Parts: sequence; structure tokens; C-alpha cells
Amino acid sequence: MHLALLLQSVLSSLCGTSAIILLILLPGLALSYEESHHFREIAFSSPQEARANATFYTLCRNSDLFDILETIQNYNYRFNNRYHYDWVFLNDQPFTEEFIKLVNASVAGEAHFGLIPKEQWSLPDSVNIAEMKRGMDKLMNDPDGAVPYGDSLSYRHMCRFESGFFYRHELLQRYDYFWRVEPGVRLRCEVRYDLFKYLQDGNYDYGFTISLLEYPKTIPSLFSTFRKSLHDLGVDGLLADPNNYSGFIVDRNTGEYNYCHFWTNFEIGNLNVFRSRQYNEIFEKLDQTNGFYYERWGDAPVRSLILSTILERGRIKRLANIGYTHPPYTQCPRQESLRIADRCSCNPETDITEKYFSCSWYFDQLSL
Repeated sequence: MHLALLLQSVLSSLCGTSAIILLILLPGLALSYEESHHFREIAFSSPQEARANATFYTLCRNSDLFDILETIQNYNYRFNNRYHYDWVFLNDQPFTEEFIKLVNASVAGEAHFGLIPKEQWSLPDSVNIAEMKRGMDKLMNDPDGAVPYGDSLSYRHMCRFESGFFYRHELLQRYDYFWRVEPGVRLRCEVRYDLFKYLQDGNYDYGFTISLLEYPKTIPSLFSTFRKSLHDLGVDGLLADPNNYSGFIVDRNTGEYNYCHFWTNFEIGNLNVFRSRQYNEIFEKLDQTNGFYYERWGDAPVRSLILSTILERGRIKRLANIGYTHPPYTQCPRQESLRIADRCSCNPETDITEKYFSCSWYFDQLSL
């Protein structure tokens, strides 16, 4: 036992190859499976540098267990085995013992499991049920075909929660940065640097990979409501401010909304921005209209509108070199040398960046 502890100390001070050679050169050393597995983790882990105060964050259900396990393993392999960041899991129902046990066994950092307060996953008292159902029926009977999640109440709860409540949860209060991860997504390339520290040291408040156009039929009144909210708060000048990101969401020539938004299933953000008075004042104004329920406002367009107007230029970063898939879309670096260096597994022909429904190229073109 003393030898095992001594060996652990020695291995921790060595890089991967040297540590493995040392193990090979110690004949007769009897290690249990648990000890050998632990030493292998030490050998292949980089030395712990100063990390950001950050966590992964996932909103999921118990039925997502095996999808999230595969995603955790992918994120471990591509990134977190080197950095061991925590992971916060939230659910509107209590997590099962099986979920907690298997996830705890898979994460590279500490896992924390939380329950969403009922009032944050319920219809507000001000919602007119009949009006909400009329809106749902309209989306489901659209002449061009039923709109995805058009009649889903749980989807509406989720969008509202992700827009204005997730960052208020007690489990996230200890952190400054979050990286949102959804069950079933994949990193398609290795991330060989600490992405949290990259944002922190670069003074970025928000990072994203993919940007898309929203379904106009799901948010017919969102922009007019947003503009009125800014006016009521006395900050309507933000929509024409050259020093923020309003040019990404509003056509400078016409002043009209262009439906571009950050795809929020991959995002890294500064939680203190979401906790700010300005962000929450705007969210509360929007939420009071019940647009999440009468229409089908998504968290992506809602948060993109707010962040694009309250953040100064230089605070949002498109992470163009991150290979990432959330079915059916993929961001894949076009540069072959980069894909080789980062051991990417994606086909560059599937990259969404320059597709007609992508706004990523537009963000780049504006030199934002």
C-alpha cells in the first residue's frame, strides 16, 4: 500500500510517456485493477494548471441517460480528461439512482444533480390557456407543414427556463462560466487548450459555434416585443449602437430583424452577464407578454437578441475551429492541417458555415 502511494506521487510528477515507461520498468509490482486504472488516468492527464471557475451544464431527463453518457465520454476524450471540470445536471423531475450512479462514474470532474423549482417549469398564472392552445393549433396546422414542437408544452417550459432561469439555480451560483451540453451531441475534434480559460483570458463573455436563421412562424411578435421592451426601459438606442452586436440581428439599411441567432445547444458563457440587472430587466419584460406560450419563442433567438444588444464589441467569440455536431447540423473546420492536428472525425463537406440558412458566415463577414 505504501508503495502504491509512493508510485502515485511519482507518476503525478511525470508526463504520460515517462510514467508508462516507469510502470513497465517495475517488474513484480502487483496492482489491483482499481490502482492500475487510476495510475493510467494520472499518466495520461496533463499537469493541473490554474483553471477557470467553470462547469459544464446540462438540462436533461432521466430518459436521456444513455445519450448523455455517450456525450460525456466524448467530451472527456476530446477535452475534459485533461482539465477535470465539474458538470451540473438539472431536471424538472428528481434524477433516478441509476442516472446519478452511472453519470458519477463517467464524468472527469465532480457531478452535481439538481431539481428545477416548480414555479420555473410551470405555466405562469397570467397565461390564457385558450389563447395558448390556439397558438399551438396554428403551428400544428400550418399550410407548409407542422412546426417542430408546435404543440409541446414541455418545450415551451424548457425555452423559458433556458432564457431566464437556469443561471439562477443554486448549483450554478458557485461558478463564473458555463459550457452548455445537450444529450447526444459530439465534439468532432480535440480541444487541446482550456476553452474556459481562453474565454476568460480573452475577456470574452460568450462563445458559440453554429448560428442559424430561426423559423419566423415561431416568433412573429418577438422582435416588436423586444424593441418595445428596450423602449420601455429607456435603452432603445441599443438597436442602433455601432459598439455592440446589434448589426448581427438587425439589417442596418432597413432596421428590420433578420432572424439570426446563436445556436445555444453549444455555448460557453459568463454567468455574471446572465445575472446582470440589464439582462434580467429585458428578460422580465419579454416574459410578461407570455410569448413563450402563445407563440413558440425559443431560448436561442431570445438570448441572442439580448446578448447582441447588451454586450460590447469584442465580447462575443465565434469558435470557428471547434468541430461539433448536434444532429442534423455539423461545424467542421475546412483547413485540412487543422483537422489533422486536432484529430477531427468530421467531413468538411458537411460543414454548415456557408449554407444559406446559416448566419455564421454573416457574423464573420461583419468582422464581429
